[in-house]
Amino acid sequence: MKRKKKNIQVMHYLKGRGNYVRLAICFIFFLVLFFFLHIREVRVGFVELNAKAKNYLVAQVDFSFPDTDATMILRQEAFRDVGKIYRLSRSEIKEARTKFENYLIYHPHWRKEHDATFEQMYKVLSLVEQYLFKVNITDARTYQKREELGQSIKDYYIDGDIKAGTEVRLPLTFWHQLARKIEEEGKRKASIDFVIDYLEKMKWRLYNDIDEQRAFKESIVKEIPQKSTFVRAGQRIVEKDEHITKRHMVMLKAMQAQMNEDRQLFSVKAIISSLIFTLIVFFVGGIYLYYFEREMFFSKSDVSLFLTILILTLLMAKLCEWALLSHGGEWADLVSYPIYIPFTSILVCVLLKRELALFTTFFLTVIMGISLAVDHSYFLFLNMITGVSAVIVASSIKKRKQIFYVCFKIWISAAFVIIAFNIVMQQFDITRVGLDLVVAMVFLFAIAMLLVAIMPILEAIFSIMTDMALLEYMSPTGDLLRRLSVEAPGTYQHSVSIGYLAEHAANAIGANGLFCRVTTLYHDIGKLSNPHYYTENQQLADNKQFNIHQLLTNTESAYIIKSHVPEGVSLAKKYSLPQPFIDIIEQHHGTTLIKFFYIKQLEEVGGNKEEVDEEIFRYPGPKPTTKESAIIMIADSVEATSRSLEDNSENALREMIDKVVNDKIADGQFNDCSLTFHELSIIKNKLVEILQATYHLRIKYPEMEKKSQDKPLPTA
Repeated sequence: MKRKKKNIQVMHYLKGRGNYVRLAICFIFFLVLFFFLHIREVRVGFVELNAKAKNYLVAQVDFSFPDTDATMILRQEAFRDVGKIYRLSRSEIKEARTKFENYLIYHPHWRKEHDATFEQMYKVLSLVEQYLFKVNITDARTYQKREELGQSIKDYYIDGDIKAGTEVRLPLTFWHQLARKIEEEGKRKASIDFVIDYLEKMKWRLYNDIDEQRAFKESIVKEIPQKSTFVRAGQRIVEKDEHITKRHMVMLKAMQAQMNEDRQLFSVKAIISSLIFTLIVFFVGGIYLYYFEREMFFSKSDVSLFLTILILTLLMAKLCEWALLSHGGEWADLVSYPIYIPFTSILVCVLLKRELALFTTFFLTVIMGISLAVDHSYFLFLNMITGVSAVIVASSIKKRKQIFYVCFKIWISAAFVIIAFNIVMQQFDITRVGLDLVVAMVFLFAIAMLLVAIMPILEAIFSIMTDMALLEYMSPTGDLLRRLSVEAPGTYQHSVSIGYLAEHAANAIGANGLFCRVTTLYHDIGKLSNPHYYTENQQLADNKQFNIHQLLTNTESAYIIKSHVPEGVSLAKKYSLPQPFIDIIEQHHGTTLIKFFYIKQLEEVGGNKEEVDEEIFRYPGPKPTTKESAIIMIADSVEATSRSLEDNSENALREMIDKVVNDKIADGQFNDCSLTFHELSIIKNKLVEILQATYHLRIKYPEMEKKSQDKPLPTA
């Protein structure tokens, strides 16, 4: 009793924890849905660069945009104030210095005329050379422009009549300015005047200083700010049939940014509005599940799985939208028709129910159509068609690699829609159509890749057995089935027979027949521990079947027989079988009585039931909790009982099946599952039909007479 009480407490704990998990996932879904509906991107125009505009576009709000053309005009106007900048030739400067040095050496009379030493003259000459190296000569307007912009004018001199490449004498004003700068260095005026007088008589060739001009223009560009142009709401941005330029694209992007700013996402009004909308969507979906998918509504795992799929879809769509709009909308202009819905349709159809997948397709398409920055009419129609196509073809998925073939079929349906769109728009451009078809294929290929990666994870987390996973476990080359066929061949054949019965019975009432067929292959794997203790595996000796239980007490035999359930669970966990397989192993006998040894024990004590503990002769359970596990329990008992029947007529089979089912009902084995009496009636009829086909009468062929008595064949 203590152990039973402890198990009940554990079950209550797990149930409570399951409720918390479901509530947590519901809360996460609500938040994701809220942000999905609240943080909506704005896409103001569906135009392509260099293409003709299909319709005119009007400014929806007042906005300003960075006008590159106007900025360029301002810069060009500013460049008009910039004239040529000239410099002296370094080689000519050095040549002039050499001439002056020779003059000082070969004409010593300068010493009498000027009160200066050679050393003083030489120092002044060096300073003049250094200044001439740095000299820039330009016109008055350029000089003034540099002064206005705060550019250095220390080494700039004004001369408006200079032509590059011609030999000219520099004006006296230039030399006077140069003399004053050298005087500031503390040199004697007499020495300076002597050097200047000599050099100003020489002719100099001037050259354009390209590097200085470029640097000056770059500084002007930096000083001129980006010009912004104001556009009023209602003003036409793009005319019909006008070629879309970069200027148009910049204007649309600026309008989009302004509309995003005007939305005021963090205002109380906007938050309340999005919250109300989210509540409406949340409760409409909940009401649908409650009235049309009630069994799923009360299933913690199914609801959690369904909401998880929706969360993944919303996050995927929002992430994809962000990626398309993050590069100035260039990618969004290439992707006219994004496809998201087939991802959800296939997951819900394969992991849950086809009817629910159809509802989700329509419901989610509408939500995305009004929330994403897409061309709503085309997006709604394309995603609805591809989603419905996904629901139709997804049921054929039996292997994971078939997902790609299914997505290819969906692409074919999308191709017809895309071609129709381009014809309706009366702009059937083969290049545009080809691009749209390629983009659709990329989206569906990405969906196929995501499905292949995500589906096994969801199956493992939520203990969902898809047809793909079941077929993988059906292979006879698997370790457990290979062991079972070699070490316990009778049990293996027994399991195959039960699988055949259970599959057809389950399909007859709309249950999962493939699940029944596959899981029954593993339901008796616990018999691998002691296969010879079970009748189907016992060998004949001298045409007699030796039964090892003749050497054991009834209690020992009952303990060994029912131990194959916990042994099977232990073996299933060792080989990492899914939880649904383990559930079948535990539930396929429920808490039924091992009648053979229980009755023998009663006979030994004279029929006194008080002296026999019935619990010792019952399987540990639990009772079947699903239709599939109940069907497997019935099929198991029917298959075992049918072997001992001598009369295989329809009446005998029906009587035997009725007795088996009625015994299970009387024993309360179906109290925890949802099988109805009507479904039980269908199951019984189907089992009778299958067993009749199995035990059908065969024609008895007469034996041939001996060859010596055969008549000779006639000859031709």
